[in-house]
Order: sequence, then structure tokens, then C-alpha cells
Amino acid sequence: MRAYDGIRAERGNEVNLDAPGFLEQARQLLANNIPLEIRLTGGTMRPSIQDGDMVTVEPINDETIQTGDIILYHSIRDTAVIHRVVRVEKSSAERRVVTRADAAVQMDIPVPLHRILGKVKRVRRAGESLKMTGPSSPRNRLQAWLKRLKFW
Repeated sequence: MRAYDGIRAERGNEVNLDAPGFLEQARQLLANNIPLEIRLTGGTMRPSIQDGDMVTVEPINDETIQTGDIILYHSIRDTAVIHRVVRVEKSSAERRVVTRADAAVQMDIPVPLHRILGKVKRVRRAGESLKMTGPSSPRNRLQAWLKRLKFW
């Protein structure tokens, strides 16, 4: 999922994601342990993240990346991408993660750890805060689906 609308640091700084310097600004803010709040558009991360949701991205270190995490990374096409980690590869040369959008069928190109900017910790939707906790298991997805069904 590409982040399009805007980014706001915890202290209120706002940056336009279409600006050429967005990735560098995001890297600097996260390096200074300042979480980012980004409004996302698109449906590639449904049902976890939906069009218009606000996500909070927090800084990470290499050891905290696990299968199931949703991360913000700098793609090889110089865009900001938010996708779920499907696998952590530990080759002899460098560690990389394989990601995929929740609504996609194909995996993304493996991402070296140095391109990962942060991890999504919270999603705000319609005034409600949804905490992103650990890997998404089939059981958790079923429970979430049943909860939405019960709402209707």
C-alpha cells in the first residue's frame, strides 16, 4: 500500500508524501525515535488497513522484524510502501524480508533490512484505534471477520 496523503510526526510536523524528500524525511524522523502518523489510500492491505485509515509507524531495529509485521519500507522504485512481512530470509550475504499486500496474490521483491523505515503499530479507523499486535494467524483473521459480520 502506498502512502499518499500526508505524514505527521508526533510533534505536529507535516510532510507531503508526494514530495521528493519524503523518504529521507521519514528516515530522519524515525531515526530520532519520532513516530509518524500517515493517512493511507487504496485497498491493497484490506482488511487490516483500509482506505482512509491513519497508521502510526514507529522506529524499529533489525531484531524486531517478524513474520506478520506490517512495515514501511523504501522500495527499489523509490516509493514508500506499507506491506506485511511474509518471510524473513537469512542468507549469508544479508538479511532480507519478503513482503506482500494482504489483498495481493504475489509476493514483493525481497527487501534488505536497511530499507525498512519502521513498523506499523496502530491503525485508527473512524475514531477507533486498532492495535497491530504480532503476526496475523488464520484464527485471528476468522475472529476479526466474525466480529465485522456481527456488527451488521
